Amino acid sequence: MPQIPFVKFERRHIFYLALSWAVLLLTLFFLAVFNQWFGPPSGVGADFCEASRPGYIRQPANTWSNLGFVFFGLLMAWQLSHAKFDAYHNRFTRSPFTGLFFSCLVIALGPGSMAMHATETSLGGDLDMLSMYLVVSFAASYAMQRYFDWSNIVFTVSFITIVLLCEWAGTYYEPVPVVDYAGNAAFGFFVCVTIVFEMLNAYHRKRKLSKLWGYGSLATLILAFIIWNMWKDGSPLCNPGSLIQGHAMWHLLDSFAAYCLFRFYVSEQGEN
Repeated sequence: MPQIPFVKFERRHIFYLALSWAVLLLTLFFLAVFNQWFGPPSGVGADFCEASRPGYIRQPANTWSNLGFVFFGLLMAWQLSHAKFDAYHNRFTRSPFTGLFFSCLVIALGPGSMAMHATETSLGGDLDMLSMYLVVSFAASYAMQRYFDWSNIVFTVSFITIVLLCEWAGTYYEPVPVVDYAGNAAFGFFVCVTIVFEMLNAYHRKRKLSKLWGYGSLATLILAFIIWNMWKDGSPLCNPGSLIQGHAMWHLLDSFAAYCLFRFYVSEQGEN
């Protein structure tokens, strides 16, 4: 994905742009919480074990654990801005925009999920799901772009289409087995699409990249999903009053999985 013509900046600026994005989103988050812009609590996200507490932050463990996404997104941007991976030849090392875009999507996962767990509002839940959809839409579209040699325009159409499909799936409110919610099912489906096409890239297209980082990301996601299921309301491990929460572990593991995926991306060599 070459740099977009009207977006001109140097690689050394990636970190400062990502940092500015993180500060902006976190500032908006705190302003929205303190001024109750998210609206009244409606119990959204309240079924992940942690008890609601009085004050501005209703679920502290499940809220603050999302800062892992901000940390790892900024780490990605820092490493790219310092040319840590320039020995490799891929879209992330050739184009400052691609790396910045992915880093900012991962950063956005933090305040997006924080909005739900801090407020338990419908709007907070919508922002949580949207941030997830944005990241998985990038991952699925980027995997398919490299397999089919798509242009940047086709990548963009795919990215937007997947986001819209996930949002459409999220309008179905009946319970879904295992994942609870149709929006989660759509997210999981496109995670599977990503895995299939990255396997095809590695073993069919024989792209040169570090499979270890890819498997590390997948293994971390699987572990996180197991914990996500084992620590819901009513489970034997659930202790609502504790600050040790499985859902918080899910956030931290997912943020590390995103970083592993980034290292998988930047390890690719010889891409045209």
